[in-house]
Amino acid sequence: MRLRKLVAAAVPLPALLGLAVVVPATAATEPLVTLADNAAPLVSSARTGDVADGQRITAALSLKLHNQQALERFLADVQNPASPQYHHFLTPAQFNAEFGPTQAEVGKAVSFLENAGATGIEVSGNRQAVTFTGSAAQLESAFHTRIGTYHDQTSGRDFFANDAAPTVPADVSAVVGNVVGLDNHALRTHTSAVAKPNVVKAVTPPVLKTAYGTSGLSATGSGVKVGFVEFDGYKKADVTKYDSTYGLSAGSVTTVPVSGANYDSAPGDGQIEVELDIEVVHALAAAANDYVYEAPNTSAGELAMYQKIASDHTVNVVSISWGACESAEGSSAANSVSNAIATGTAEGISYFAAAGDDGTTDCYRQTGSTAKAVDFPASSPNVTGVGGTQLTVTSSNAYSSEKAWNDGASNGSTGGGISTVFTAPSWQSAQSTTKRKVPDVSADAASGSGYYIYTAGSWETVWGTSGAAPLWAAFATLQNQVHGGGLGNLNPKLYSIGNGSSYGTGFHDVTTGNNTLHGTTGFTAGTGYDQVTGWGSFKGSGLSGLIG
Repeated sequence: MRLRKLVAAAVPLPALLGLAVVVPATAATEPLVTLADNAAPLVSSARTGDVADGQRITAALSLKLHNQQALERFLADVQNPASPQYHHFLTPAQFNAEFGPTQAEVGKAVSFLENAGATGIEVSGNRQAVTFTGSAAQLESAFHTRIGTYHDQTSGRDFFANDAAPTVPADVSAVVGNVVGLDNHALRTHTSAVAKPNVVKAVTPPVLKTAYGTSGLSATGSGVKVGFVEFDGYKKADVTKYDSTYGLSAGSVTTVPVSGANYDSAPGDGQIEVELDIEVVHALAAAANDYVYEAPNTSAGELAMYQKIASDHTVNVVSISWGACESAEGSSAANSVSNAIATGTAEGISYFAAAGDDGTTDCYRQTGSTAKAVDFPASSPNVTGVGGTQLTVTSSNAYSSEKAWNDGASNGSTGGGISTVFTAPSWQSAQSTTKRKVPDVSADAASGSGYYIYTAGSWETVWGTSGAAPLWAAFATLQNQVHGGGLGNLNPKLYSIGNGSSYGTGFHDVTTGNNTLHGTTGFTAGTGYDQVTGWGSFKGSGLSGLIG
């Protein structure tokens, strides 16, 4: 399973209000506007009752960006080598001035929440999100919807959700795009699985460096900062053991708590995911400094984390192995998080996310559905979605071949398909689609070639696209060092290479296998791009020479 979360750089409320314009309480006669995109996901489940009036719920308002069309043009130009803006990324202050909500708009949202009785109000450092807590009764009154308890008959899970799309006063709707967190249906999960020791041939740093061709790069990740989106904790001693075993000279590893979350003193069952992410990046780019963002596994926590990553602007590359299928995530949460990722992309941050481990039926582990679906945030246009392969190497660790990862229902298969939320970006036009397709690229993820890592005090073999995503993030980390700075959204460059005459120089094209799983016919790998392995895996030195 896979999880993801966000961190927001919180601005203390008193400091904010010192700058904000405080507006009067909304008049009772003010017209209400329905936030139509904010219906709770999957409320067709059986309603079992009402949430207790006093139950505390943490949610968030996602504020609207300004000049959205200009932002889209900038995101295209900043990745266009023919544009004067090519790789002239923005600082957070520049982004806020051009595209972010104003202090007055934030003040209007904060005043609305205060009048509703909300507490714990925190504003992200880039002013795009306002996190708050209120009782169920307060939130029902503020957003004009009942909040009920539900039972998902397919998965057997109980959750709460708003019965109807929230409504807010017209002046508030002018600045608020989405309300996130009125339901807790979405569980962000990770995709790593544990194998019995010595059952499979595992990959190690020497294998990965040789097979994927990064040994010839004069880069170690030095000077680059890597961020990790996590909803659980880790033990530094485990990471140190991995590094020392393979003689890796590693940079620092720092935890960045979000919304008060810090799981390192007592990690849960997601510990293996966090340590897999860090150790796989170390396999190729150990010298980078790591920032492990840890947030509550809620929609509000997720949004706060991604906003914090963008507003902090500390890291150059972000690895994401936690996710939810799009229908469970809900369009309001997906669009809010995607805006945060677009902000980071405009600042030069590169994002890589696992495409999921349930083939073309991404909701299967979360809801039991066998309908075609894709995973978020891999489906966000400003994220490079990473699918999975099975890697075969020679006795000297040289690359031999790859095929699409599909180990069947027990061990999983690479995710891939078509988004129902996001339209096709311009760089995907050659793929003849009106909606965003995933994955974009792929790398080793199969149980037959799993990652050998040290976690929870022992060596384990782990597989899934949760290993492929940090491997691509590690490659991007090396590229940041090679090319001397942030690279932003790499998808336009990767698709340009894939569609051009240099494709074979930069990529291993994976042409065999499929992602059919759980009785639902998926897609088949073939020459060039496909919705199983994307463009394929990287040829380290070859692709490095084409990026810049």
